[in-house]
Amino acid sequence: MICNILFETLFMVITVLLFTLIIIILLFSMRPKSLRKIIKQSRDISIDEFLELRNKKSGEGKRLASEKDDVPGVYIIHNHTKHKYYVGQARKMVSRANNHFTGKGNGRVFADYSYGDRFTIRFVALKGSGVRDLNRLERIYIKRYNAYSIGYNRTKGNKGKNS
Repeated sequence: MICNILFETLFMVITVLLFTLIIIILLFSMRPKSLRKIIKQSRDISIDEFLELRNKKSGEGKRLASEKDDVPGVYIIHNHTKHKYYVGQARKMVSRANNHFTGKGNGRVFADYSYGDRFTIRFVALKGSGVRDLNRLERIYIKRYNAYSIGYNRTKGNKGKNS
């Protein structure tokens, strides 16, 4: 009788441990491996994940691995704490987005980040977006996220020659 209770308890403990291990493995396998995949999937990632992937060194002369993924497009920065957005555009959007979290971009975004607000970021590459002009793509997203009226953007977007 005691042997059965011990066996059942041991079986439950092992089952719980295995289940926990499987969950941990699944969570780590879902974590993005490269900025290229994140950009292609256009999905939100935390700023910590972004900075980790952005600053990863490649074997090629200690250059940043993200340099090869630095393409034209827009980036959408979302402050979850204050429910505000910032939409920016750049020919090298990864490098430009990085500036906002190192004090060289939008000062209000950096201040809120420094105070501990929770942020995510999403990248939308110009190529494959269905839009030809980077200025137009930026204006579309500024409008979509209301980033001018209640967000961090101070303009409704750049006016390009194709506007």
